[in-house]
Parts: sequence; C-alpha cells; structure tokens
Amino acid sequence: MAKTIANVETKHGASYAKRLCRHFAHKIPATVEDRHARIEFPFGPCNIDVDDTHMHIVVELSDESQIERAESVVADHLVRMANKDEPVVTWVRVPDDE
Repeated sequence: MAKTIANVETKHGASYAKRLCRHFAHKIPATVEDRHARIEFPFGPCNIDVDDTHMHIVVELSDESQIERAESVVADHLVRMANKDEPVVTWVRVPDDE
C-alpha cells in the first residue's frame, strides 16, 4: 500500500472539500461531514480533514504505479475549484513500510 500526503494551507478548506465531493459524487462515492471528506477513487480512497488553516489530504493506493495520477487528479481539481485563494499542493510520499 502506497500513501501520499499533502497539507495545503487555506482558510477555505471546508468549502473546497465540499466542492470536490460534489464534483466527484456524480461518478464515484464521495461524502463530506463537517470537517472530513472521503472520495473513493478507482486508484484508492482520498481522505481530507480540514482545520482553520489547512486541508490535510491523504490518498492511499494499492498500486504504487498510480501515485502520480492520484496526486495529479486531486491537486488539479482542488486548484481549479479554489476561488477564494490559490492553494499550493505539495505531495509527500510515504514509504510502504510506514
């Protein structure tokens, strides 16, 4: 199992998480409750937790070869949907053994 994590600085994380879920829910399972969102991508689940200053995004993949695609899909959609600031998404890949 591979994992990639991004901590995105934004004061609008809750709004962006809701937009992402609404967008993806047309094709795949996506839920949002208060400050937590989960999107069930074909490459693996994406969990988003938000606080007052950040979006904490974790994508878990069963196939490590999909990691670049996963990072791109999540980051590109988040940046496109952001209309209150310009979030910067920087991914950190966690080794399989952690």
